Amino acid sequence: MKTIEDFVSDKRILIALFFLIVALNLSLSFFMPKEHALDLKFAYTFSEAYQSLSEMDSDTRSFYRLGIWTLDFPYMIVYSLFFSGILCRIWGSRMIIYIPFFIAVFDFFENLMVLRILKLFPIPNRLLTLLASGFTTLKWLAVGLMFLAILWGLWRLYFSGKFSTSSSS
Repeated sequence: MKTIEDFVSDKRILIALFFLIVALNLSLSFFMPKEHALDLKFAYTFSEAYQSLSEMDSDTRSFYRLGIWTLDFPYMIVYSLFFSGILCRIWGSRMIIYIPFFIAVFDFFENLMVLRILKLFPIPNRLLTLLASGFTTLKWLAVGLMFLAILWGLWRLYFSGKFSTSSSS
């Protein structure tokens, strides 16, 4: 039986997940108001969050909620599997391959907070907003860490291949 690492690092699975990521990203671009979506901001304040939400009309906020429920939750699963597979192919079966799942956990809690904020809007809730901002910030920091791990791993593979071939001759 295949382990999760074997499954997500399979080339065919990675290609399928890649196309799903592209499709979900394109779909999310129609549902998420890019300039106002809290999911896309970094370390926003309470006033910045409510300024963004106030600039959306009621239909846009409803559409935003629908996008989170129907697209962003499945997107978390797809991108965490895809990037875990990429990390697994680069680093092998190490703890580093779980970074995408931490990103998904932060994204999950961020989405729950944002959904609640949208439901309560226009009634402000400072605690929910600060929690949402905290989870969003943790998510983006983990995304940065993941991309550093990918770049570092590729760098390591590139130079270990160069040195091993030159030293063997």
